[in-house]
Amino acid sequence: MTRTVIPLLPSRPAAPHVEPAVPPTRRLRVALVNMPWARVNAPSIQCGLLQSIARRAGHDCDTHYLNIEFAAFLGGPGYDKFAMMDSLRLHFLGEWLFSYAAFGEVRPTSEYLATYPEVVADWSEWMGGDLEHLVTTQRETLPKWINDCATRSEWGTYDVIGFTSTFLQTTAALALGRAIKAAHPQTALVYGGANFDSDMGLEYAQKLPWLDYVVAGEGDVTFPALLNAIADGRDVRLPGVHRYGEPPEPASPTQLGPAELDELPVPAYRDYFDALDRFGRNEVLVPKDPIRLPVEFSRGCWWGAKHHCTFCGLNALNMAFRSKSGRRAVDELATLLREYQVVHVDAVDNILDMQYLTSFCAELAERHWDVNMFFEVKANLTREQIRTMKLAGIMRVQPGIESLSSNVLRLMRKGSGLLINVRLLKWARYYGIRVAWNLLAGFPGETDEDYAEQLRLIPLLYHLEPPTGCQRIWLERFSPYFTDESFPMANKRPQESYRHIFPTYLDHAKIAYFYQYEPSGTCSDSTIEAMNAAVDIWQERDEQTASLVMQRLPGRVTIIDRRTAEPRRLVLTGWRAGAYDACGDTARTPGKVRERLAADGFEVDTDRVARFLDGCCRTGIMISDEGKYLGLALPENPGW
Repeated sequence: MTRTVIPLLPSRPAAPHVEPAVPPTRRLRVALVNMPWARVNAPSIQCGLLQSIARRAGHDCDTHYLNIEFAAFLGGPGYDKFAMMDSLRLHFLGEWLFSYAAFGEVRPTSEYLATYPEVVADWSEWMGGDLEHLVTTQRETLPKWINDCATRSEWGTYDVIGFTSTFLQTTAALALGRAIKAAHPQTALVYGGANFDSDMGLEYAQKLPWLDYVVAGEGDVTFPALLNAIADGRDVRLPGVHRYGEPPEPASPTQLGPAELDELPVPAYRDYFDALDRFGRNEVLVPKDPIRLPVEFSRGCWWGAKHHCTFCGLNALNMAFRSKSGRRAVDELATLLREYQVVHVDAVDNILDMQYLTSFCAELAERHWDVNMFFEVKANLTREQIRTMKLAGIMRVQPGIESLSSNVLRLMRKGSGLLINVRLLKWARYYGIRVAWNLLAGFPGETDEDYAEQLRLIPLLYHLEPPTGCQRIWLERFSPYFTDESFPMANKRPQESYRHIFPTYLDHAKIAYFYQYEPSGTCSDSTIEAMNAAVDIWQERDEQTASLVMQRLPGRVTIIDRRTAEPRRLVLTGWRAGAYDACGDTARTPGKVRERLAADGFEVDTDRVARFLDGCCRTGIMISDEGKYLGLALPENPGW
């Protein structure tokens, strides 16, 4: 492990800013800090946005990417393994590693390792060290790194230092803040981010005296108001801002966020790219993992505002959907691309604004920029909408598929079904859009048969994008499963890892985001094992380029099936070719298929159509659900 200490950002002229309507009486120097284990292949949109907001409010503001510095310090690809850790909701190894620097010994190391013995193997694989190396890193190496960072004199030149925490950043941020406060007691520390929302932030503020201010919730309005109050020397009494030893100031979500997202400035990311250059891109970034530029075009979830998915804990208590105008979104994207020249763009929005399909996406399709964008979307997109997204440069999506069972999807309140999800996978594959998704299980009311149906279905989908795997849901704070006592989630308690990471004087039930529980009425563990085994085969077939294509000619459809080791060829003619084609774009009932056939001059009764469609299902070239049918073959012509 390389031990290098590189100084903070060099002195430089203040960045341009927009003068506020009422400038503060004093111009503050503000530092924002992005701690490990934030990913290093993207700047922090939280810091980038607040940096622009602070400058617009009349203050000087820098962002320090200590996650990049730490990645260079750690050496090798190990950092990225922690940042992208799949099991973070179980053992929180990244948080545990900085826990000693933040609090000293919380519980004996032996107890943590006895609870999570797999972390030793993970550490060996990622860092090439043994158990002694792991313990030394936690107890000596990381506390020294924190201390070396905290004692730099440059921190004393700032009036305010702000820490953001999302995912595995809390103990690292608390450790550095505590050490900075000891070295520079006159500097005000501000904490915020998803891990300090609601009761979580209040508990930290009430129990940790080195946290001068905790901003719970959106900080776009609160943070500049806090800076101005500090600059003016006023006592800080702001909604959503918690202070040690003081009662909380109640706030509604609408008080904390901006009235219109168009009013927000463009995030500032120059400090991120400067940090990459200083520490060496080749030393920090993982090969073939491109830099990604985060953007934010909306907040909240328009679906969740109507039907909150039972397991989803996003958006805390402010689900209301707000979106930037299509024109503003295009202009902001153009500004960021022009400034930073990055091709891969990731929207942090919880869900794509459907109006963007006719504004934002349509505009980008005309500009023909070679961007590679990511969005979270709802699965019920039509073929034409998916085509529009591809033309706009949306090359990656996360559609929240979650299941291939309509019954389980109803238990989730997803507002979609099997055929809608498969339709998304079908046309995303056809238009070359990558789909990030997984299968979830563990919903009260499900049965093993719900998963047996999916096991029978999976071999028919080998030509479509496979999921990453199948796992039981975790219980998140703010989700209906957590907040609604009518759901059978017995014995809800903080995830076990919290007791190994945070001291007992912090109420773990108040700071925890992930909870353990004892559900009833869910599928068996053996069923989940069978699902994962089936997914493994699906992934292998996908890598072997399994395919199911259709060749359309007048009065004839030829289907070539290469989903298995034995290719086959099927030919449909006459009205049968038309019936199969009618179920291509979207799922249809036999009655609707009969109407389309009649429009083409074929007089076939509905029962005969239904028998043919059922035969297509038995042949494996079509699937059905709840009276509708969807063809699985993709057109061979890539421009159709």
